[in-house]
Amino acid sequence: MLIKFALITGASSGLGEQLSYALSKRGIGLILTGRDEEKLKKVASHLPPSTQVICSDLAKSQDRKQLVEFIHKQSPDLIINNAGFGLYGPALCHPTLDLQEMIEVNIQALMELTLEGSKAMIQAKKRGVILNVSSAAAFMSYPTFCVYAATKAFVNSFSQGIHEELKREGVHVLTVCPGQIDTGFRKRASGGFPQKKDKITIDKERAVALILKQIDNLTPISIIDWRYKCLIALAKLLPKRVLFPLLEKSLRERYDKKAICDRDT
Repeated sequence: MLIKFALITGASSGLGEQLSYALSKRGIGLILTGRDEEKLKKVASHLPPSTQVICSDLAKSQDRKQLVEFIHKQSPDLIINNAGFGLYGPALCHPTLDLQEMIEVNIQALMELTLEGSKAMIQAKKRGVILNVSSAAAFMSYPTFCVYAATKAFVNSFSQGIHEELKREGVHVLTVCPGQIDTGFRKRASGGFPQKKDKITIDKERAVALILKQIDNLTPISIIDWRYKCLIALAKLLPKRVLFPLLEKSLRERYDKKAICDRDT
C-alpha cells in the first residue's frame, strides 16, 4: 500500500520520534502531535519544512476534538496511535485521577482517533492504515501494573475487531505489541525512580524497523520481540497462583513503593 501522509501521536520523543525520522526517509509527509510543543518543534527541525506540528494533550476532550477536526481536513493515509503511558505500583497507591488520565489517553483517545481517522479515509476514498501501539502486557492481568495492562487489552480487542469490520473498505487497523523499548516510558511509569538496564530491552531503531515491516506487510497483530512471544506463551501455561507473584516480582525494583504509597491518594 502506497502511503503518502502520516499522523503520529506522541511524536515528541521515544518511539514516536524515531518513527517520524524513519517515515520521513521514505518520503512520507508528516503531522506530529504531542503535549510538548517545544519538543515537537525540535523533532520537526530535523525533518522536511513541510512537516506539520500540532500541540495536543490527548487526555483533554477539547484537544482531541480539535485533532479529529484536523484529521478530517487533512485525511492522512497512515495514523499511528503511539501516545500512551503506564504507572508502576499498586493501583491504590496512585491517585484515581492519574489512572483516569491513563484511560483517557490509552483508550479514549486511541478509540476516537481510530474511528474518526477511518471515517476520514473512507470519505476521502483512500486506502489507509491505522497502527495502534499496544503492549506485551495486554495478554495478561498484571499485579502492580493492572490498569495499564487492562488498557492495552482493550487496544488489542478493539483493534482486531474493527480491523475485520474495515478491511473490506480498504482500511487496515493494525496492532503492534512491543515488549520493553529503550524510551522514556519507564521513567514516567516509575515517577523518576532510578531504573536498572536489563537484557530484555529492545533499542528504538530495531523496534521501528520491525514496526515498519508490519505496516508494509499489513500484519493485523504482531508481538515484535521474539523473547516476549516466548514469555507470553509461557504465561498462558502457568497457573495464576504461580504467574501473578512472578509478574509482581518483575516490577518490584522499578518503583519506590514507600514513596508512592505514602502520597495522599
